[in-house]
Amino acid sequence: MECDMTNKTTTHQYLRHLDAVEVTNAPNKASHPQRRGTFNWEPAVVDGIDCRLWRRVYPLATAEDVKKSGGQWEKGDEMLPGGIPDVDPSYVLRAELVREIAYAVWPHDQGDPEPMVLSGAAGTGKTTLVEQIAARLRIPVYRVNLNVGTTVRHLKGRVGAVAGQGTVFVPGIATMAMEHHAWLLLDEISGVTPPVALALFPILEAKGRVLLEDAQPPRYIRRSEHFRVFGTDNTLGAHMETTRFSYAGTNPDMNAALLDRFTGGVVPVGYLSPAAEFKAIKAKVPGIDSETLEGMIIVANNIRESREITAGFSTRMLISWARRFQNGYVGSDGEQQTPTYDDDTWVLETATRAFLNKQKTMVEKDAMAEVIRRTFVIGAG
Repeated sequence: MECDMTNKTTTHQYLRHLDAVEVTNAPNKASHPQRRGTFNWEPAVVDGIDCRLWRRVYPLATAEDVKKSGGQWEKGDEMLPGGIPDVDPSYVLRAELVREIAYAVWPHDQGDPEPMVLSGAAGTGKTTLVEQIAARLRIPVYRVNLNVGTTVRHLKGRVGAVAGQGTVFVPGIATMAMEHHAWLLLDEISGVTPPVALALFPILEAKGRVLLEDAQPPRYIRRSEHFRVFGTDNTLGAHMETTRFSYAGTNPDMNAALLDRFTGGVVPVGYLSPAAEFKAIKAKVPGIDSETLEGMIIVANNIRESREITAGFSTRMLISWARRFQNGYVGSDGEQQTPTYDDDTWVLETATRAFLNKQKTMVEKDAMAEVIRRTFVIGAG
C-alpha cells in the first residue's frame, strides 16, 4: 500500500482504498503475502542485538501490478510503501534502547502497545533511533514537529479545494499513520499547544476513537492494530532537570494528562559511549585520522561534563567538526590541503566554524575554546 503524504483523494475514494488493504496476521507468522496491499511478518535480528523484533514482508509485483503502477515497479519488485526511512548503516544502535522500543511495540505480555517518550539532550539520536529501527524493520514512519504552528487539522485532516475534484478531505499525518499501519513520531512534544495536546489524547489511547469532523461525511479513524506512537523531547524527565530550561519555545511543565498517556514512560537517551561515538563518526567521516577524532571526542565529553558550560555538545556537532577538519582547504594552486593533528591553527579554526560561533555568549565560547586548547595542547597566542 502506498503511504503518500500528499494524498488528495476524496473521502469515499480514500475509504475504498483502505477497504482494499489486507494485513496478513499479527507478528506470529512468516509466510509471504501474495497480493498487493498485504504484508506479513518475519522474525528479525538488528545489528546482532538479542531482542525479539519483526520485519515486514511485502508482496512482489505481478504483471497486473506493473501495469496499474504506471511504471513505478517492475515485475518481481517488492512493493514497499512510501514512508519507510532509508537505512543509515553508520547509525550505532544501542541494545538497551532497542529493547525499550521493542517492548513498546510488541509488549512481552501480548497486551496493548505502549506509547513512549524518548528524552535527552539535543543531538543524542532520539528521532533517528526510532527511524533507524523502523528502517531496518521496513515500517513507515510519519514524523511531525510539534510547535506553536501545529494545529489539530495538521494531525487529523482538513477540507481543501483540489483542481478538478472540488472540495475534498485531505487526511492529516496522524490519520494516515493510524490507517496506513505506520508509526507516528511526535518530535518535541513539550512544544505542543493545549488544543493539540487534547486532540492527542484518543490517539495515544490503545482503544481511542478519533473523530474526523471535517471528513465528508464525518467518520471515525480506522485504527490499524499495527499503529504505534513515539514522542521525543529535550526537557522531560528527572534526568533533564539541570538543562530543561535551555530549550526556548518548549514547556517543561506540559499537560500531565498527556504525559500520563505515554504509558511506555520516559526513556532517557544519553550520548554515545566514546567507543560507539568514534565508530559512528568514523563511518560518516572515514578519512579522518584516529588520533584527531579521539581528541575531538575527549573535547566533547569534557564539555558535556562541565558545570560551567551549559550548551552541551551533540554528536551532530562532532560530525560537523570532523568533516570540516578532514575536508581541509583549497590552496592557491587549486589543490586540496588536508591538515594533520599537529596543525593547531586548523583544529581551532574548524571548531570555530563548526560550533563555537553558534554559542550564545562569549563566556561559553571562550570556555569551550579553552577545553580544545588544553586537549590538543594549543598555545593561547
